[in-house]
Amino acid sequence: MSEQATSTDELMLVITRHFNASINVLWSALTDPDQAPQWVGPQGFRTPRETIEADFEVGGRYRACMIKEETGQELWWSGIHTRIDPPSRFEFTSAWDNDDGTRGFETEVTFELEELGGGTRMIFTQGPFDSVESREGYGGGWGESFDRLAAHIGAA
Repeated sequence: MSEQATSTDELMLVITRHFNASINVLWSALTDPDQAPQWVGPQGFRTPRETIEADFEVGGRYRACMIKEETGQELWWSGIHTRIDPPSRFEFTSAWDNDDGTRGFETEVTFELEELGGGTRMIFTQGPFDSVESREGYGGGWGESFDRLAAHIGAA
């Protein structure tokens, strides 16, 4: 049985969205832990403010919990902020906690913002993932989160 090589490009998630909001409004929504509960997580999940710990500086750590509404299952994730250039770019690492408390597979996340035509273009990148299936799953979750983000900032 032969193994099929998967390119790095296939393991990267890239989502480009245009929001009808200023770059500063979008930046604030993306980086303010008080706004995160309004949009972080796909449908059927919530991220309560009291679960969010964030030290928003380069090298600062964050940790948060997404709760599955139907079952109450807690899904914790964490990482480190690696680059912050207000109001146009920030980067961080991200990994879910395993059931035994160890960190799972880690990816790198980048948000790039550019003011365009009365709104803001966001290019979101995450990866590399350990599989194409994982990348696709994250893509669905982030897509629903970004729909919620647009509604939150009145840019839907």
